Amino acid sequence: MANTSRVNGFKPVKHQNGSPYNGQANIYEFAVGESVALFVGDAVLRSTEASTSGYVTVKTLASAATANDVSSGVIQGVVVGILNSKVDPVTGKMTAGSIALDTPQYAVAGVKTFVLVADAIDLVYEIQSTASYALADIGLNADVGVLAFTTSALTTGNSAMYVNATSPTASASRPLHVIGYAPRVDNEAPAANQKLLVQFTTHASGNAIVGV
Repeated sequence: MANTSRVNGFKPVKHQNGSPYNGQANIYEFAVGESVALFVGDAVLRSTEASTSGYVTVKTLASAATANDVSSGVIQGVVVGILNSKVDPVTGKMTAGSIALDTPQYAVAGVKTFVLVADAIDLVYEIQSTASYALADIGLNADVGVLAFTTSALTTGNSAMYVNATSPTASASRPLHVIGYAPRVDNEAPAANQKLLVQFTTHASGNAIVGV
């Protein structure tokens, strides 16, 4: 049965030693000076914007709000949550007003937002590849693709990032190290829209991984 396409970015599933991901994350600041929105499932880089909260600033790996390939930047981790604008982690308090619990949360460009980032250096992530990723290319490194942002992304709050399966290589300059197919009964592989297991070849806290 063909795989259903559900591009929604990176999902942390386990650590390199096989232990499951248990939801741990750290708070980062998405600064007011960022011009590209940030979604749950996005890989993020350290930002050059100055912190105004005491938390490290990050920005999305996507460099533009159009279809593109992203092949540079030292990745800090993956966004796993967006703090509601009523929550202030600096003071530990909530501001006055109501919270819309049924509204998907994402970090709007140009608006200071606090985000939760899974930033452990050894995390393994599940992510979709739109094209079929060859069995022989497991262990090589690939690029990140980004779908054009649509109304759907703003409705779901989910990332538009996926694996670009075109011409994987051993170069550590490619951001994703592909370690296998996600072992699920609903994941036909190799085939279009399969889910892959990946790590980041270059992490803000560690060394580059060369593909084999």
